[in-house]
Amino acid sequence: MDVDIRPFDLAEHLAPARTLARTAMTDADQPGGILVARYLDEVTDLDGLLALGAFRDDELVGMLVGWPTASRDWWPRQVRPELAMTENLHWLDDAFEVAELHVHPDVQRLGVGTALLEEAEKRVPQRRMVLSTNAVDNHRAREFYRRRGFRTLTGPFRWLGLPLRVLVLGREIAAR
Repeated sequence: MDVDIRPFDLAEHLAPARTLARTAMTDADQPGGILVARYLDEVTDLDGLLALGAFRDDELVGMLVGWPTASRDWWPRQVRPELAMTENLHWLDDAFEVAELHVHPDVQRLGVGTALLEEAEKRVPQRRMVLSTNAVDNHRAREFYRRRGFRTLTGPFRWLGLPLRVLVLGREIAAR
């Protein structure tokens, strides 16, 4: 893998981050790429924001963006009822939300996503990582997370009243 994993300023790199999100989600035939691209500018100054980039020759080819679940209540509010139904509500405590993890199709399956998760784990003080992913159509993503120790915390549920169904996944961070 010939990429450099490092933090980057999301506010200064919004355009390439948006493009990467749209490209990766479109390639995976996943809805929401445009929505992701639109909300990124709303999170650039969140407390605890972590934006990690995978750069190849200064081009952003992968990114992980997240923050402590306590920094932004929007996502926890959406998943809280589902986590409560499965008695997993405690997963939102002392947790880091992996809001976005995208790898450009040209460098997928080369360890970029894994390297981004591993670097995030080193940098966040929280005990857990949590995220949501498409429950029905994105088997590659679900398998990727499963192989990296994430477990399913909810059953599939409708996301924001759309036909899209998601799962919440979580992983304990080692040695916390």
